[in-house]
Amino acid sequence: MSPKIDSLELAHLHFILKPHKPDTPLRPIVAAIHAPATEISKFLNDLLAPKFLRVARQTTFINGIDLVRALEKYAANDHLKSTTLFITFDVENLYTMIPRQGALEVLLQFLERNIRNNKIGTLRIDDIMRMAHLVLDTNIFAYENKYYRQIRGGAMGSAFTQTLANIYMLDWEQQLMHDQQADQEIYGRFIQNV
Repeated sequence: MSPKIDSLELAHLHFILKPHKPDTPLRPIVAAIHAPATEISKFLNDLLAPKFLRVARQTTFINGIDLVRALEKYAANDHLKSTTLFITFDVENLYTMIPRQGALEVLLQFLERNIRNNKIGTLRIDDIMRMAHLVLDTNIFAYENKYYRQIRGGAMGSAFTQTLANIYMLDWEQQLMHDQQADQEIYGRFIQNV
């Protein structure tokens, strides 16, 4: 997992337009493909994303087909009525807005609840948490010839950020999921879209 010293480069910030949103906001992207912590970020993503998907599979839409299947099942169980309301909302800038300390606390709780013997393979929870801190704490990037360290959320271009945001959202949405499922309603999320 050692980075190749001769190919390392500082991450850089750029923006992508969101033309499908009102007033065409910008999506900040930290391009960190050759940043020092990129391999650790990928490693954490590969380690934790399958655990997240196993835990949250029933309420995570992987693609549009998942939503269609959920709606078909809902209708087949005779829950779809003419009065049924569909509600959707978007968590704006999820990756860059998650509270860092809160997300790390939720990650620790997630690991304690969902892994056996406090280990994944030979990695202890403490090791995983140290790597998570490292990825978040070393998110340094350049923008217009100045250097910045991201202090809130994670880099939009980091593999680990998506998994961390998903785990954070899973914790946030527990009560909402419980209420919807108790009423035999559909609840699901695709990244930041609920």
